[in-house]
Parts: sequence; structure tokens; C-alpha cells
Amino acid sequence: MAAAMLFGGASAATAETQAEAPQADAAPALIAPAVAPAIGLPAAEAATEDPEPALAPVAGAISIEVGPTEEEIAAAEAAEREAAEREAAERAAAEEQDDEGTETRQDEDSSRSEERSSREGDQDDSSSQQSSSDSSSESSSSSEESKQEKSAPAPSAAKGSSILATARNGIGTPYVYGGTSTSGWDCSGFVQWVYGQHGINLPRGAAGQAAAGTVIPRSQAQPGDLVYKPGHIGIYAGGNQFVDAGNSRVDTSERNIYSGSWTFIRVG
Repeated sequence: MAAAMLFGGASAATAETQAEAPQADAAPALIAPAVAPAIGLPAAEAATEDPEPALAPVAGAISIEVGPTEEEIAAAEAAEREAAEREAAERAAAEEQDDEGTETRQDEDSSRSEERSSREGDQDDSSSQQSSSDSSSESSSSSEESKQEKSAPAPSAAKGSSILATARNGIGTPYVYGGTSTSGWDCSGFVQWVYGQHGINLPRGAAGQAAAGTVIPRSQAQPGDLVYKPGHIGIYAGGNQFVDAGNSRVDTSERNIYSGSWTFIRVG
């Protein structure tokens, strides 16, 4: 019996093994492939979102500077010309002011004494004929001046030209306050020297020299006549020119008759 049980158990085991073997040999079931979720690449996204970086300057690059344009050059030249013209105008104005004031100090004493003596002489001459006030005497003297303007004799052209030529010979002589010679003179010293070369003795001082002649209209003035305003005197050269010893900057020169209340005087 025992042998039978052993035999039966072995058969059962063999049968179970054979029964299980076909299961082992059976084809395995199909497994669906796993699909992984899409993963974005941060580096790629950042590359597409960020703007393109600015290019750094290349070492050793050459920079080219463009010079000024023709318009800029012309504007600069025009500005320089305007500045030069303004400077020349200011210099001319300063010279005029110096001309007006330089001789005033020199002639103050002489002109006062000469005018005083002239007024006294006029009063002595007219005292026998009239005893009017100072205002009436001034009006009469002005009427006498107007008569003198009409009756002033015209000098010969040769005489006036000779006086002007002598005046031009003095051009370049230094201006020296109080001087009366070719080594240096002021305005009245110059006029006194010029007329002295022609045998005409004029007093010292611009006012005295003007009083020694006859007032004439500018339209009748000829070269060689005197051009006078309080504090300054010169010799008429024709047109709008005169020869004078102006100041230490211009010395003795022939130049334009600058602005002012000028009187034209004829001597002799």
C-alpha cells in the first residue's frame, strides 16, 4: 500500500507539472508602452524669450571725427568779422571822446582870458553907441558874425593849397601836450606852426586861433581854412577831411572830420 501511495503521489506530481507547463509556455500578454509627459527645456525657452544681447564694442575699433561743415566755418568767420567791427567802432568812439577832452584842459585858461578880453573890447567899442543889456550885446555880436560870414574874402587857391601842403608835411609828428615844434605838438601848436611857415602869426590856444579869423559857412570852406570846435582845432583838407594833431594814439594825421559842432574859420 505504501508503494502504491508513493507511486500515486509521484504520478500526481508529474501530472501537475505537466499541467502547469503549458501555462509557462503560453505567450505573455501584450503590455501597452508607457507614454512619458512632454517636458519643456528651460534653457531653450529662455533663449527664445530673451532679446538679442547688444554687441560689445570690438577692441581696437577706429573712431572717425567729422570736421566742421562749411556753414559752421562761415558762421565762425562772420562772428569774427562782427567782433572786429564792434572793436573798431568802440575804438573810434573812444578816440572821439579823447579828441574832445584832450585839448579842453590846455585851452581853458587861454580861452577864458582871450574871450574875456574880446568881450571887454567889444563892450568898449559899443559903449559909445549903445548901453543895452548883455543879451542885446550878444545878439548884436551874432549879427556881426553873420555879416562877417558874408563878407569874408576868399583866399587864392594857391595859398590854401600851400597851407595844406605844409600841414601834410607835419603828418606823423608825435602828439605832445603843450608842444609847438616838429619834435612834438598838440592841436593848436600844430596849427600855429603851419601858419607861421606862411608868415601868419596865430595866438596860442584853439579858441584864440578861432577868434583870429572869420567864421564862414561850411559850403564856402576851402583847403587851408581852420576847422574848430571848443577844445580842438585842425586844418581843412577838403571834402570831409582835415589834418590835425589829435591825441597820443593818432598823433598828427589826415582823417575824417568826426561828429561834433564844428565851425569853419578863414584867416587873412
